[in-house]
Amino acid sequence: MSASAMTDDLFWKIIADSTARSGDPDEQINALHASLSQLSVEQIIGFEIAFRSYLNKAYRWDLWGAAYVIHGGCSDDGFEYFRRWLVSRGLEIYEAALADPDSLATCSASPGPEGYWEFEEIYYVIGEVFEELGGEGDVRDHSELEAGLDARPPSGEAFDEEEDALQDRYPKLWARFGTNPLP
Repeated sequence: MSASAMTDDLFWKIIADSTARSGDPDEQINALHASLSQLSVEQIIGFEIAFRSYLNKAYRWDLWGAAYVIHGGCSDDGFEYFRRWLVSRGLEIYEAALADPDSLATCSASPGPEGYWEFEEIYYVIGEVFEELGGEGDVRDHSELEAGLDARPPSGEAFDEEEDALQDRYPKLWARFGTNPLP
């Protein structure tokens, strides 16, 4: 079964409403849950498809390298959770990071639950609300869109893990996090 993504404006409004409540990740999850609970099952599917689409657009080597510098390393799962965090911060931060990953050095956005710029839990809210509203199966089964981490590699040019290469590619991020990555 295939469905359509929610409109960009509505998607980013829901995200903005959830981030406006607090810098606390649990409060953001609760706010997102409350907003999504007001939607229909079809709109929840559209929100999930839009979320997954934004995750896929950020499935890029340059962003993975940025996450690597910020955290002092970044696994496949860590990069997935970083992209979830990036979407959860809202349109302005998301678009700035896609335009220039090094711009994240000036970002003062709240970290996820563990103090990292990762937010694994935010994506699960969609499925929870879908189930609560009577949606059948897994919300992800209602789209043919994959959420990255499939057989294809990230887009763009892979980053080099050597310190000199990271300093050259991400000078601002390296200045902020290179010797003092997030916990």
